[in-house]
Amino acid sequence: MEKEITQSGSKVQGKISYDQVEVTKAIEEELKFRASSVTVPGFRKGKAPLRLVENFIGREYIVERAIDRLVNEGIKKFIEEHNITPVEIRDLDFVEKGDGKPLIFTFVIDTYPKVELENYRDLISDLTWEEPVVTEEDVDRFIESIRNRFGVWKDVENRSIVEKGDYVLVDIKDDPSKPFDESKETGSIIKIGEGILSLQDDEALVGKEIGDSVEVKTKFPEDYRDESLRNKDITLYVLIKGIKTLELPPIDEEFAKRFNYQSVEAMRDGFKGVIYRERLAQKEEEMFHQIKDRLADEVKVDIPDIMVRNRLESWKRVIYNNREAPKDFEDKNYQYALNDVKATLALRYIADKESLEPTEEEVDRLISSWKVKDVTEETRNNAINVIKEDKALRFLLDLVKNKKGEEEE
Repeated sequence: MEKEITQSGSKVQGKISYDQVEVTKAIEEELKFRASSVTVPGFRKGKAPLRLVENFIGREYIVERAIDRLVNEGIKKFIEEHNITPVEIRDLDFVEKGDGKPLIFTFVIDTYPKVELENYRDLISDLTWEEPVVTEEDVDRFIESIRNRFGVWKDVENRSIVEKGDYVLVDIKDDPSKPFDESKETGSIIKIGEGILSLQDDEALVGKEIGDSVEVKTKFPEDYRDESLRNKDITLYVLIKGIKTLELPPIDEEFAKRFNYQSVEAMRDGFKGVIYRERLAQKEEEMFHQIKDRLADEVKVDIPDIMVRNRLESWKRVIYNNREAPKDFEDKNYQYALNDVKATLALRYIADKESLEPTEEEVDRLISSWKVKDVTEETRNNAINVIKEDKALRFLLDLVKNKKGEEEE
């Protein structure tokens, strides 16, 4: 077997040649292998003469299987000898093949690009970190949002005319031929002034009385989830079923104990920590995006298309959860995926450069969270890479954070 290699960036072009003797030998070995497992009528399994087995199976089939094996073994040895880490093997093309002929074929291997970023510290030197701040007013708003979730809707007493700012229980339909649901226990609660579909389209309800049905002409918002309905005019038919008020629970020790705090003061301190952690996570995520953008812009090597397509496929699985993604999803997100792959390769380089290796416990914990049934070597390698990327990203974030601390000193 003879091998030829040509490499350009992350693309390796290979050529493998077997002479006629090697091909003939492979065909004979394939025939013997098939003869050991096939049952020819009139003979016990594996006991039929080779010529009968060949006639029974078909010479063409045996030759094709022998060639397949030579191709697979040849490419495997090619990869091992040249220490190649393949992403994809493609464009297999036969120059010559057949029974009684040499076997000559070419192929292309996309490899993981070699990314080196010696200046990664300089790339983020101008980024600044601002520590999240939580005020007492922030805590007040947080508590109010919780009180609203625990509030109980009550009927407004001694009034049946709708006023601006009221919360109104309604039944809404878009087909006048369908009957209203008149049950006082079900429906939608809207706040007059905030609109039904668009701002202030509910003004037609002001001055109306419980039990009235009102025709509302409005249109779907520009950002409506269904693109085909955006800005489309529509007539809604609204039945006013009641005027409501939201009775909120008092802020006292009993309220605090719902969240496992022994006092209102302890609850406020706890909620302050919750808000801080949420804002910290948000700011860190924003900084992660900035760091990855800087890294991606600096990576100049060609990225195999298959790596980008695989990233897009993984995004689709997460975002659409086995539902069909929009047809233009890949076109719209290709550049984002390309940049994400570039940043990923840069982070792996930084992790190696800074010796940010995961521990066995970290790898096992991550794989456990994936709930993988069969843990293969590939699974562990994937986990190792994910952890290294995260460690490198955290390392760079700490550089940005520590820089602010050093400046303040």
